[in-house]
Order: sequence, then structure tokens, then C-alpha cells
Amino acid sequence: MFKKLTNFSYQRTTKEAIGFYLAYLAALMIISAVLGAILSVIVQNNVGFKVGVVVAIIASTGISFWIIKEKNLFNHFEMILLALLAGVLAVFLGGLGGLIPAAYLTTRATSTSSENSEL
Repeated sequence: MFKKLTNFSYQRTTKEAIGFYLAYLAALMIISAVLGAILSVIVQNNVGFKVGVVVAIIASTGISFWIIKEKNLFNHFEMILLALLAGVLAVFLGGLGGLIPAAYLTTRATSTSSENSEL
């Protein structure tokens, strides 16, 4: 379930995609909590929630586009829209929603160069 978490070109099964989602959600929550705590001490203000949302937007969109890059799917417009949807979902739902498109993208097959030349 949790194998090859850092290999973004690996085609995952549904079970492995759920493991990917859970692992990256946990990492995102830890990173957001640490950054929020540090900034709250420095700024002396409650900025933890805002930091969490910003981290979720950047991470969800970044991970989605990284997966597209590794799987060579930039010639597929619907995959690019899905990666952008990750950022939009992260605005409203944080990492919980933003990582769903990324997890789905991990289940897609890697595109070969011959497929890209036909499109």
C-alpha cells in the first residue's frame, strides 16, 4: 500500500493510490503544523490556518504537476486541468481535497513518446 511513495512515474493500483494519499496528507499536515507554529511564534499572531491553506495549495498543485511531468502527460489537456483542479480544491478543502486529484493521477499510465507525437 505504501510502496514507491516518492516515485511519481509509478502506476499505482487503487489501494496504492489511497496509501499515497494518506502518506502525503500526513506529511502535508506535519509540514503545515510546524510552519504554522514557527510563524505564530515569530509573528505573534494566529496565522496557522492561513499557512496550512497556502501550503496545501502549493503542495497539491506542485505534486500534481510533478506527477504529470514524470508520467509525460503534458500533452493531455484533461490531465493539466486535473492538476489545476487540485489547487482549486485545496483552496476550499485544504489538503484533504487537494490531494485527491494527485492520488488519481498516480493511477494513470505513463505516456510514451510515440503516443505524444500522435496527439
